Amino acid sequence: MLQTILILKIIARPARQVIFWAALAQLACTPKPPKADAGEPMMLADGGTPVTRAAMVSAAADCALEGAQAFVTAAGAMKVALDAHAAAPDATTLAAAREAFHTAFDVWQDNEGLQFGPSGTSMAPGGQDLREQINAWPLFNRCGVEERLVSKAYETNVPNFLVNVRGMMTIEFLLFYEGADTVCTSASPIVSGGTWAALTPAERAARKAAYAAAVAGSVKTWADELVSQWQNGFREKLTTPGASNELFKSTQASLNVVSDAVFHVDKMVKDTKLGIPLGITGDCFAPPCLDRVESQYAGRSKRNLVHNLIGLRKLTRGCGADFSGAGFDDLLLAVGADAAAQALVDKSDGIQTALDAVEEADLRAAITSDDPSVRAVHTATKVLTDFLKTDYLTLLDLELPKALEGDND
Repeated sequence: MLQTILILKIIARPARQVIFWAALAQLACTPKPPKADAGEPMMLADGGTPVTRAAMVSAAADCALEGAQAFVTAAGAMKVALDAHAAAPDATTLAAAREAFHTAFDVWQDNEGLQFGPSGTSMAPGGQDLREQINAWPLFNRCGVEERLVSKAYETNVPNFLVNVRGMMTIEFLLFYEGADTVCTSASPIVSGGTWAALTPAERAARKAAYAAAVAGSVKTWADELVSQWQNGFREKLTTPGASNELFKSTQASLNVVSDAVFHVDKMVKDTKLGIPLGITGDCFAPPCLDRVESQYAGRSKRNLVHNLIGLRKLTRGCGADFSGAGFDDLLLAVGADAAAQALVDKSDGIQTALDAVEEADLRAAITSDDPSVRAVHTATKVLTDFLKTDYLTLLDLELPKALEGDND
């Protein structure tokens, strides 16, 4: 009785009452979730050896590290291709550079759904914001990039550039945008001084190739740093919590940090990548806002979402082949929430089904010609995120990420 009263005091706003009563009903017919006991046996949904919550954390850590290592390899190959393009910029080297970029960005977009630890926000234990060093989107300053093309500051100073004029989005613009215009206004010296207009097409292409190669080198450096941070301290701290651990005092604290990464699908995918361009969330007041679609130059926004979903499934279902291994669905099964475990799988599959139904290759074209199909992806994503914010958190005794506290959407 006392527990119910306390819950009622906490959930005061009417907007939360529906969520509360739904969660209360679920609790009435679902076994109470176990406390964070590192020795508690849990069986994998897809067979195999018993796992514990500690083993789930360990599996997630291995998954994130493997993803970071895969990106090091892809970023290295991208750097080689972009160096070759800078040395001899032509149609052949450009095509190879673009393909290497796509391969690397596919790997990174998988990792976008594994943002905990060094790649995660510095507001979380062990977070170092390394994601922003590699891909800071939606932060991107095209005019800033164009000003550096004119000044050739990329030849010596890329490590000191702000994140919005380097990283994967900058490489995308430099490799894929073929226009001769600039977005800089007359207030910019490259416009008022006429230096942008003075660039010949050949010189502009050569500088873009050189700038892209320099940024690729920076991306590779930060990818190496991400792996180093995982291998040289963070993995051990995440997987060996205890009183002497300054970051994680319990297995549940470690598990909460891993779980926070699952909510990339809420704030970044649902609200930012889909909601803002559609005018559902954010500051898009005259939808559609096509300039807010993620991939403005390579036309791969839908492809990015597909790979974000892969990262989500690795955490929620398992990081092995065909998403086998320990995932949060297994922890739901372990507390007797079989229906919730299946719902976690089905609702992520629902997003994939909605994405498959978008016939256009990219979201810009899809929003323009078939807006309802993109809205269906947003709806399917919201179905999952509503479940994550209620049943999933409640049944596993997990916490909502601090960045989402107070978010009723």
